[in-house]
Amino acid sequence: MTRGVIHSGTRGYSRRVTVLMKLTVGALWLTAGATRRDLSSAAYLSRVDPHRTFAPAPKDAGAFGRLTEGTIGGSTVLRWQPRDHVDGRELIYLPGGGFVSPLVSQHWWIIQRIMTTTQAAITIAPYPLTPEHTVDDAQTFIDAVYDDVAGRASTTSLFVAGDSAGGNVAATLALRVRDSERRPLDGLILLSPWVDPTMRTPGAWQRERRDPTLRCAGLRAAAEAWSGTHDLHDPQISPIDDSLAGLAPLLVFQGARDVFQDDAVAFVEKARAAGTSARIVIAADGFHVYPGAYWTREAREAYELIGRFVADPIGVVG
Repeated sequence: MTRGVIHSGTRGYSRRVTVLMKLTVGALWLTAGATRRDLSSAAYLSRVDPHRTFAPAPKDAGAFGRLTEGTIGGSTVLRWQPRDHVDGRELIYLPGGGFVSPLVSQHWWIIQRIMTTTQAAITIAPYPLTPEHTVDDAQTFIDAVYDDVAGRASTTSLFVAGDSAGGNVAATLALRVRDSERRPLDGLILLSPWVDPTMRTPGAWQRERRDPTLRCAGLRAAAEAWSGTHDLHDPQISPIDDSLAGLAPLLVFQGARDVFQDDAVAFVEKARAAGTSARIVIAADGFHVYPGAYWTREAREAYELIGRFVADPIGVVG
């Protein structure tokens, strides 16, 4: 077993693929056909709805904590504070969507469970998307969000989390924080992060036959639009091209069916080789952002570990 990689079955994690995970993967093969078709061609960017917006909060959001809405730099920011909030514990969540799609209802499932297990107040930052915007627009907004949360006198611990493209945005934020005089991060949580938008890894293309949702051609086109004037190998586009030294403690969750699998493992291995405390948990039959399937044991184990990580980052990944 590669050092830093937790495969299902080690450290208390079930080695067996659960029936519910198998059923969920089967359901995705049946229901995600439109997504696969869209992502099979770069042309899907021309069909993006310019009026798309993020999914509203669930109607029972108030049962889990206080949800408020504000603006930073003219863009919407939401804050969800649990009823049992640990004073000063803050987490910024950056939702995925291939740099193109906004926050969807499944993101609310993930955010609610992270909030519950960590007892952290969650700041949700729906950043500007491509093709209307580029990475520069998004980073201006995200940096302002980070500075707002980090600058609060009440903040005693600060984490950043993101899934998929949001994992990319979270990782690149962590690089900028490392290279600045900002308050340092206490930890970074990435769910199926898109750390190499060049899609250069042969294994990504080969794994398409097992991935029920993602296709590389469309992802690459989205990355090119997102990058704007930046080279795709710029670490602020492809964080895997950074040295990854000096990062905050890093916890990654990855499904073995996901086209991002090889890159996520390489990212963690590179971070560890550079001296960063990092671990990756791999679900054997997990799909892209598998913790979204909260009804599975694999997802429950992920949230339990996230809770432990926020309480003691080095104790989990050191």
